[in-house]
Amino acid sequence: MAQHRWNRRFLQDAEAAPDNLVYFEPDLARRRRFAEREREERAEEIDRSGSTRHLERAAKRLKHVNAIDRVLYVPQWDMAKAEMAMRKAGVAGAVSNLCGTRRKIVSNGRRR
Repeated sequence: MAQHRWNRRFLQDAEAAPDNLVYFEPDLARRRRFAEREREERAEEIDRSGSTRHLERAAKRLKHVNAIDRVLYVPQWDMAKAEMAMRKAGVAGAVSNLCGTRRKIVSNGRRR
């Protein structure tokens, strides 16, 4: 069976450190860096319904996204309801009106 070039480099030097192999788990510091890199920059949810139940569902969807900035866009007259929904769901982020001119920060959530 033919061996690929990238496989041969591991077989040539038997005394090479085992951490250069692909199937080993990286150390803790590298895993943390990988987790930081895979974080999304911004998570956005838009809800125009005005329903308290739908706002809570949208807030819970934001809660389970691995993102730095979480924003829930709602019509301006529903911003207070959306803020309460995010507090109830325990989400840290922001509530903004649809065009983005007004923004309320909700810091009552748990950030990872």
